[in-house]
Amino acid sequence: MAPRSSNSKTAAIAGTLAGLLAAGLGAYYLYSERQPAQPAAPAATLAAAANAGSAPRQGAAGVQAASAKGALSREQAVAALMALPELKAWADRIETESKGQARGALMEYDAQLRTVKGKQYYQLSFVENSSDAAQRWESFLVAQSDGEILVDDDVSGEPMTLEQWRKDKKPLLRRGPGE
Repeated sequence: MAPRSSNSKTAAIAGTLAGLLAAGLGAYYLYSERQPAQPAAPAATLAAAANAGSAPRQGAAGVQAASAKGALSREQAVAALMALPELKAWADRIETESKGQARGALMEYDAQLRTVKGKQYYQLSFVENSSDAAQRWESFLVAQSDGEILVDDDVSGEPMTLEQWRKDKKPLLRRGPGE
């Protein structure tokens, strides 16, 4: 039997690798969105969904149309978030300031839907993804039923509306993950 510290190191390494893999996949999807049109393939499906909501109004309309037909898919939830002007600005800022060494990406932080006031929400985080780490900027909830977007408030632990988040946190002025 291996010493206990060896098991702890192995678990820590496995956890770190899993996190980096998840962040890398999120960055891949975001990076794919910025590339010229590519043939649709399973890995490009999420990027195509994000491209469909390239303008905030179009993204919201697409989410509303999709929710009228039934539950929102995870890909549609990602597209709704990536249509937010704040996330577009953050992604551009990250790529510009890092000279292409880091990218903004969305990453699912919990595969389980979260229930808030009777509604089920996808749980996604916007991260700054570089070769050595992924730093979370903000966590979001996207309603599976209608595409409503909430922002997880780190201070209170309660979700807030986009309007409240914009008023209180002024996300377009944000320069980094800890601000």
